Amino acid sequence: MQEQRKIAFREDAEVMGYRFQQRMEQQLIMLEALADYVVKEDDFSKENIIHFREYNTLLSDFKQIAIADIETGEAAYLDGIIVDISQKRFFQEALGKSRSIQFFQEEGRGDEEIILTTPLYSGNILKALLIAHVNYESVEKYILSDSYGGEGFLCVTDKQGNIMGWHPGNRHFDGQNNILAFFNANNISLEKTLDNGAEKENLFIYSSEGKVWYSSYTPLEINGWYLFSTLPEYLVTQNDDLFEELKIDLIVKMLFINIAACILIYFLIRNEKAAVEKENNCLRTAEEVAGMISFEGDYRKDTFVVNNNYFKQFGRNPVMHKISDFAKPHPFIFEEDREVFMKLGQELIDGKVTGNAQYRLLGKDGNIQWHQFVYRVWHDRHGIPLKCYGMIVPIDQQMKVISKLQMQVEKDPLTGVLNRMAFEIYANLSLNGESGSQNHALLLLDLDDFKQINDGYGHVLGDHVLVATAELLKACVRNSDYVGRLGGDEFAVFLKNVNKEQAAKKAAEICEALEKEEMKSDEAIVTCSIGIACFPQNGADFNELYLRGDQALYRVKGKGKNSFMLAD
Repeated sequence: MQEQRKIAFREDAEVMGYRFQQRMEQQLIMLEALADYVVKEDDFSKENIIHFREYNTLLSDFKQIAIADIETGEAAYLDGIIVDISQKRFFQEALGKSRSIQFFQEEGRGDEEIILTTPLYSGNILKALLIAHVNYESVEKYILSDSYGGEGFLCVTDKQGNIMGWHPGNRHFDGQNNILAFFNANNISLEKTLDNGAEKENLFIYSSEGKVWYSSYTPLEINGWYLFSTLPEYLVTQNDDLFEELKIDLIVKMLFINIAACILIYFLIRNEKAAVEKENNCLRTAEEVAGMISFEGDYRKDTFVVNNNYFKQFGRNPVMHKISDFAKPHPFIFEEDREVFMKLGQELIDGKVTGNAQYRLLGKDGNIQWHQFVYRVWHDRHGIPLKCYGMIVPIDQQMKVISKLQMQVEKDPLTGVLNRMAFEIYANLSLNGESGSQNHALLLLDLDDFKQINDGYGHVLGDHVLVATAELLKACVRNSDYVGRLGGDEFAVFLKNVNKEQAAKKAAEICEALEKEEMKSDEAIVTCSIGIACFPQNGADFNELYLRGDQALYRVKGKGKNSFMLAD
């Protein structure tokens, strides 16, 4: 009979350990559900947590809830208190973990608490920790059965036997912080207990305080902890039905907790579906009002689906059917805009939170039209992309207005080439941007004796000469180069990625072409002088290159004009 009771008691201790682990797991599920809610709201504010907690009694076991910034270690609690926890062990150990359960005792207070943590992500970047404090007592009430009558004893220890918490109903181990030290002080043999963390036999019987005690410990799957269950012998011998009652009690309570967790998860899923449906309704309304094309992508299934407006606008089915298709060039996008669209597509594939790009696309009537692609990606709480939503918006009319305004701001009104301000800006962008490591050249061009043309043939012919010179310069250079009128009869050409020999050859070509250009008057022969400054040999920015090129230009003027000269 005694051996059967020992077996039953040992099994009961294992049940206690299982219940403790299950309770901790359920608490973590609650905290992770709260984390999901906070992340979906896209706002790590305590107001959102308070709002959620007020309508969710399942979180009532959390004594305190806080959001801790991982950079500063400052934790903002719901009661408005901000605490620096950067040096707390539980905070430092939680960093880099997907979840954690730790035991914590506030210095100078003696309050034992279990600390639960789970990360909060913004996009795929870890931003904060969601922290919940759980009273040890609130956990114990789900573990220790009422049928113990307050005389049973339960405690959790680490591998070395250090007591991390106990049931307040019994002070059997009062004054001791280590269960092994207690056994040693009471002359209880340690041969059958923990020995430096190594397991021997997980049940033993000993005498203390004039009573015989049954004690059993169970290894927990949490941080290598142990759960000790201790009962006086008379309770074990007088309550043969105790252990069966405990098992039934365990089943009922675990069933209740699992149902509660399912309700919470259902609540979150319903909220998520409602948010998605709201998003879809907004998209459908926008489609009806503006004829926009909406789309939805699923990262897990690798699908990309657009609505029927795509066919109405372009007269063809979409090219992209999967999110991974965005890694391929789009055949109908204007060649100059393909690089922009490919960059957007890679960001979408990588799950970047938001993105947009403007590009020109071939329409069903064969015309090139401007469109804007806008998207947003939804992630799970670990930062893994789940779905993307967005629109393809026609912006052709707006871009034409912008282009017209841009032309008015940047272009010389007579010749149509860049004015001085715009030319200088674009040249400096090339010198300081991604191409700043290459060689470039600035050609300063001045028409020879242009004042005589104006005075002898009139301003009408003079304007014609300026316009013809601008057209000739544009024809002589590449689309990637810049041509500008700096003022009067002074022009400039910025040649990208050329050396000084190539720049000199281009200057000779311009001089020859201009001399052969037919003007409205056969008597008006137009020539030019060109000064050349090279980057980076002659200067680091536009102003330095302009100064050196201008010096070379005037040396050409002094040597007979209708030629060119390098600054060096």
